[in-house]
Amino acid sequence: MAQAHYQVIAGIDEAGLGPILGPLTLGYAAIALPQPLSADALLAENLWQRTGGAIGRKPGERKQRPVVCDSKQIYSPSKGLKPLEEELLSWACLHGFNLSSFENFYASFCSLAREKRGAYDWYAATLAPFPLEAGPERAALRAEALSRALAQGGLALRELGAVPVFEGELNRLIGRTDNKSRAEFEVVGRVVGELWSRHRHLAVVCDRQGGREKYGRALKGQFPEADVSAFVESPKISSYELVVPGERNEPRLFIAFVEEGDNDHLPVALASMAAKYLREAMMHLFNNWFVARQPGLKRTAGYYQDGRRFLQDTADLRCRLGLDDARLIRAR
Repeated sequence: MAQAHYQVIAGIDEAGLGPILGPLTLGYAAIALPQPLSADALLAENLWQRTGGAIGRKPGERKQRPVVCDSKQIYSPSKGLKPLEEELLSWACLHGFNLSSFENFYASFCSLAREKRGAYDWYAATLAPFPLEAGPERAALRAEALSRALAQGGLALRELGAVPVFEGELNRLIGRTDNKSRAEFEVVGRVVGELWSRHRHLAVVCDRQGGREKYGRALKGQFPEADVSAFVESPKISSYELVVPGERNEPRLFIAFVEEGDNDHLPVALASMAAKYLREAMMHLFNNWFVARQPGLKRTAGYYQDGRRFLQDTADLRCRLGLDDARLIRAR
C-alpha cells in the first residue's frame, strides 16, 4: 500500500435513507491533489489544512470563509436552508454549473440520475424562486473565495453532483435485493463506476452506514473485471484496492468505507452537503405539489412517524387522484 497511485480523491455520502417518503439522494465530490499519494497517505490527508485554513469546517466560520462540513451541522429545519444552499451553490458555481434556474442546475448536478423527475408529478414542477433562500449573487462571490483557497493548496475540484433515487426506482431495487442497504450499495457502485471511468487511478472514501465491515464480495459483484484486495476490515474502516489486470496503465481504485467520514474527509463532507441539498430541494417540490392540491396540508420531511401522518392526511386526495403507492411510498 506504499506506492503513490492516487491523485484524485472522491467522497460519497447519502441523505434520506431512513424516510418513507421522498427520494434517497447520493452526493459525490472529487478533488485533485497536486501530486499522487499512496492509499494510506491519502487517508491521513487533511484537505482543510492544505488550504491553510481558507476553507472552514464549522458553520460558525461562515462569516470569515467558505465552509465544508457534515450537512447535519450546517442544516436543520430551525436554521433554514440558506447556510447549506449558499455553501453548496458556491461549489456548483465554481464547477461551472448554470444557476440561472433550477432546471439548468439540476441538468448538470444530477446528470447521473436514472429516472427523469418529470416522470413523477410531484417532482416535475419548476422550483421557484431559485435559489430558494440564498442570494443569487452570493454563490459567485463565494466561488471566487473557493477558487483562491483551492489554489493555495494546489487543489482542484474535478467532480460534483448528486443522484436522486426516486421512490419507484428505490422500491424496484429493494424488491430485487430484498435489503435497503444492498439497494443503496448498488447505487454507490454505479456512481463509483462512473467516476472510475473518468479517473482511472481513483481513491474513494464513503461514509459508512450501519455496522457492515466486509465489502469485498459486494465490490467484486459490482466490478467483476477487477481483482479485489482487502487492506483493512474493522469497525472503524474497511478499505480495498481494485485493479483491472491486462488493461493499459492498469486502472486502480482504492475505496474505503469510513465511520464518520464526513467529519474527517473534505470530499465526503462536500458530498454530504450535495446529497442533503438535493434531498431538501426535492422535498420542497414534493410538498408544494400536495399543498397546491390540498390547501392547509401540513408539510412533511418524510420520516416515518410524520410520513405516516402525511399519508393519513392525504388519503382521500391520493385516492381521488389515483396515485400509485409503489411510486410514492417506500417499501422499506
